[in-house]
Amino acid sequence: MPNYAFICNGCDHTFDEMLSLSDREIPCKKACPKCKKKKVQRDWQASTPTLAIDATLTPKKVMGSQFKDVIDRIKNNGQVPKRFHAKLDASASMNAGKIVR
Repeated sequence: MPNYAFICNGCDHTFDEMLSLSDREIPCKKACPKCKKKKVQRDWQASTPTLAIDATLTPKKVMGSQFKDVIDRIKNNGQVPKRFHAKLDASASMNAGKIVR
């Protein structure tokens, strides 16, 4: 079963659920588990899984500043919410599977 990400527009609470394809909209019709408001929608991750780049791209495949450039383009394309920018920055500092300090 696919895992779908959801976000509440009332309180910004995010949560995941494993649902069948036919049931993927059910959480959008229910209240948020945190604030109980009916403002739940599927998160952007469910609709843009690859962000128009090679989804298998890793620091081991692209070394040094090239990988950081790719991460910067993903971060600055305007489609990635700011709450994910720190994780993207952390992945950009990886070099061949090791964190560069």
